[in-house]
Amino acid sequence: MDSKRDMTRFAAVFAGGTMLSRVSGLVRDMIFFHFIKGEALGAFVFAFSLPNMLRDMLGEGATNAALIPVFAEKREKEGEEAYRRAVASVMGFMMLILSVITVLGVALMPAVPGLLRMLTVVTGEDLPQNEAELSELVRLLQWTFPYVLMICMTVFASGPLFLAKRYGSASWSPVILNVVLAVFCVGFARVFVNPAWALVLGIWVGGLGTWAYMFWDMHRATGVLLPRFDFRNPAVGRVLLLMLPVIAGQSAGEVNKVIERMFAASLGMDKVVALYASNRLVQLPLSVFGVAVSVAILPSISRAMARGEVGVVRDTLMHGFRQSFFLVFPAMVGLVALREPLVRLLFERGKFGPEDTRLAADALGYAALGLLSFSWVKVSIQGFYAAQQTHIPVIAATAAMVLNILLNIALVRPMGYLGLALSTSISYTVNFLVVYALLCRKYGRLWDAGFAGALGRMLLASLLMGACAAWVSGAAAAHLGTVSLLARAAGVFVSIGAAVGVYFGACALLRVSEMRQISGVFLHKAGGPPHP
Repeated sequence: MDSKRDMTRFAAVFAGGTMLSRVSGLVRDMIFFHFIKGEALGAFVFAFSLPNMLRDMLGEGATNAALIPVFAEKREKEGEEAYRRAVASVMGFMMLILSVITVLGVALMPAVPGLLRMLTVVTGEDLPQNEAELSELVRLLQWTFPYVLMICMTVFASGPLFLAKRYGSASWSPVILNVVLAVFCVGFARVFVNPAWALVLGIWVGGLGTWAYMFWDMHRATGVLLPRFDFRNPAVGRVLLLMLPVIAGQSAGEVNKVIERMFAASLGMDKVVALYASNRLVQLPLSVFGVAVSVAILPSISRAMARGEVGVVRDTLMHGFRQSFFLVFPAMVGLVALREPLVRLLFERGKFGPEDTRLAADALGYAALGLLSFSWVKVSIQGFYAAQQTHIPVIAATAAMVLNILLNIALVRPMGYLGLALSTSISYTVNFLVVYALLCRKYGRLWDAGFAGALGRMLLASLLMGACAAWVSGAAAAHLGTVSLLARAAGVFVSIGAAVGVYFGACALLRVSEMRQISGVFLHKAGGPPHP
């Protein structure tokens, strides 16, 4: 019960900080779309996707799966001084590896135009960029790639901070980058012939700023500020052993994203922008709710595994699935029901026109379908990370990566860029099903009558909510129109308000216990265990 209370409390803290970073990121993107036309913005988004891919592979995956278990064990068994030496030694190792990766990445960027030309064989369309635009794209790629070093070292610092139960800094630090990028976009977009360079300049300033902020906070929590290049420290080998399969597992999903962007870029940079805009709306509920639950359960189930309490691990995982469903599934339904009004309200102004809205809204309808699967994958793999069996999720992730590539090839010609969004949703669903099956083999059956009944009640409440949102949105558009910003905002907020009221009302009538637990956290009450 204590682990579940801690999990819910930590999820709420992490979700609050992540909400701030995601909302600031959404405001940042609204500024991007307003000031920068699709071709230039699409080129920047494409270039920035490569360092972001490596951030997710080397940063977040390493922190959750490799650093936390090793550092926790070092502190518990050998004391604070050995723990600080381990943190500093692993930091030095990470800085060296990431510096080498950065140099290699910059050197390899001129090969990207050739890869885009190869994809035209699959898409059946000519490459829309000319030679000058491709040369400019290469320069953008080379100047954005060093962000890998900045952000991965920033995320490294979150490992020791998580152990110190300082969840806020890790989730709030991206706000620094978001604010800097927004300021540089407004202040310098008109200065450069290609306004994408204003964002590149912002990446360097914001990336270095977040790195400094996180390392200072880590120093306050651990006493460690500078790296040690002591690669003989046993923690370095342990982290590397755990990190390699994590990188392999994380790489599947991240490679999928890059392949999607590559295909989209070969169709036109406006398709890159459309997929990016839809992904931003999908990432908001995913990062705030789905990832928060998965991050919160890792310390709880790691402690339970250390004590040999397999039953506690199983109950905590099922609790995590239920919490994720309660928070994420209605968000998924809402995004599908309100996809066009949301995109129109948030992005359609300045350089982002009605055709851009249509492209992005159509992509959102397919991309949102994978939201629950992605969230449940994040929860599922924590069961293997806690047991330091990081190689097992690689099986499912590799299968999903291969499936996604095959689906991209099969769907991109008949469906265009929409086939890319649908491929991603299908591959994440397959990824979850495989990981869940493997998880059940390890811990036993991860469902029971109470679990199935709870999901059924939440499913019914979500569908009622979605029907309400769609009906209210249509009625609002008919009466208020969609031309003015005020009419758009009124239509969306009234629709969301009605949908939230229907969802929570239905959950209350259906006695969904997750509503009581999560509302209890925000009312400073302890959340009890779930009831069927």
